[in-house]
Amino acid sequence: MNLSAHRKHKIYIAATMGYGLGSEEPEEVAYYKQIKEEIKKDRENGNLGISRSD
Repeated sequence: MNLSAHRKHKIYIAATMGYGLGSEEPEEVAYYKQIKEEIKKDRENGNLGISRSD
């Protein structure tokens, strides 16, 4: 089962807001973990927001 765009968006919002997933479907959990891992990498590398040019 592929995740719909709507479901992916809801999982993305939950991950970025720091909420739990509330689901135990393997595809949803895998996508949630992927988003959380990308957020962690961005924080470690200092890639937060838009860079200033001044």
